[in-house]
Amino acid sequence: MKTCFEKGMFEIVDLPQGVLQLPSMFQYKLKLGPKGEFVKCKGRLCARGDLQQDHKYGETFAQTLHFSMVSLIIAIATQLRWQLFHWQFDIQGAFLCADIDHDIYLKLPPGYEPPQGKSAKLRK
Repeated sequence: MKTCFEKGMFEIVDLPQGVLQLPSMFQYKLKLGPKGEFVKCKGRLCARGDLQQDHKYGETFAQTLHFSMVSLIIAIATQLRWQLFHWQFDIQGAFLCADIDHDIYLKLPPGYEPPQGKSAKLRK
């Protein structure tokens, strides 16, 4: 929840009359070290987006690179004797930066309830 508040993911506003609040929950994952020992517990806040009304599920878009284009880039780099580097990194809170184009109100999980008549309006 700390990351959600820091990133400005939602704001507490008055809940409009007749608007559906999507329930939310925490999902936890234990991180283990190389010997199987406990390192840390990671959690994320998930909204039940499948309960949205009037949502067009066919309009999802995720920009990706086609595999043939990856092969072409590797082939060109090989011909030109370029060095290719591979980096792997973890992006923390990546989806918290995406803007949304319609109003979504979220019912926060137990322990984070806003005052009566208020709701968390998603901003990102």
